[in-house]
Amino acid sequence: MSDEKEDLEKIYKDVFRDAVIYEKQYPIQMVAATYMAIAMRLYKTHLTDEEYGKMIQTVMDTEVKPYEPNKKLN
Repeated sequence: MSDEKEDLEKIYKDVFRDAVIYEKQYPIQMVAATYMAIAMRLYKTHLTDEEYGKMIQTVMDTEVKPYEPNKKLN
């Protein structure tokens, strides 16, 4: 696995683990909305308007699976 892919996997796991902790303290919609707001702000800061539009379209077109809340995280 490439260093970049390993880094992406690590940060995903770290941030997701934090989200699950926050979920125990706050309503899940509040946690999700906060992560979305941060993500959108980061994207808007670092992408061109065209890239931002493509990213938004990709998010809308991508199916995601729910996680199992009681499953142990790695």
